[in-house]
Amino acid sequence: MIDGAAAAPQIVNIERHQEFFKARLPFGRSLEGTLRYVTEHLDYFVESCARADESDAVSLPAALLVSPDGQRVLFAGGRKSGKTTLALGLLSAGWTFEGDARVFIGFDGVAAHPRTLRVPQSLVWRHPSFADFLDGAPSLVVDGQETTFAVDPRRWGHEWSIAAGKLDAIFFLENADSQLSAIRRTSSDETFGRALQLFSSALPLTARHVSLLRSIVATPLLLHLELGALDGAVHRIVETLQAIRLSTSD
Repeated sequence: MIDGAAAAPQIVNIERHQEFFKARLPFGRSLEGTLRYVTEHLDYFVESCARADESDAVSLPAALLVSPDGQRVLFAGGRKSGKTTLALGLLSAGWTFEGDARVFIGFDGVAAHPRTLRVPQSLVWRHPSFADFLDGAPSLVVDGQETTFAVDPRRWGHEWSIAAGKLDAIFFLENADSQLSAIRRTSSDETFGRALQLFSSALPLTARHVSLLRSIVATPLLLHLELGALDGAVHRIVETLQAIRLSTSD
């Protein structure tokens, strides 16, 4: 795991050989097959490297960013919960990015999986202000589906580094049908239950896994976010964190 060091994306070229595709991976390995096979196994390879480095940790799907005033905030949620959309909105509001795919929880703290943002074209259609950040970004179309871009978070003008450490707040994400976003405090028991639901591992749940998942409920701020329109959600997050920080400092 990269710990406190700057992260730099590596470009992997995918070459076409008649009806098959080939990607040469770091350390001399290669993948060959259909484009879907190559891209899916490339993602699996990147994640398996991180899992190998963090073999004593447990993993949750989550985005991890740092607010302009230094609060390290986790946004946990499953597929299509809005992690990447929210990360883009927070980056545009001056936050610093650590990751938006998943995090590893170990005894030394929480660290993000070092992966660039994967931005589908449909997300940019919904939020045209993000289009400028896609200029020149590597992209791929698989099986005639929409274009997906790999966007380097340093395009927002901040350094990108990964480190294991404590969290200041956790938001559990849920998509809302409403345009308005709603935030409420949650209990440590509810947080632990949500973490168990999101926990992913090829191995059975062990006492060590439970202990690590329990460790995150010691985070000072535990919240639930029903994610509505992006601009309003970003404003509510900032407003909520500031209000709670002021109330606890009084």
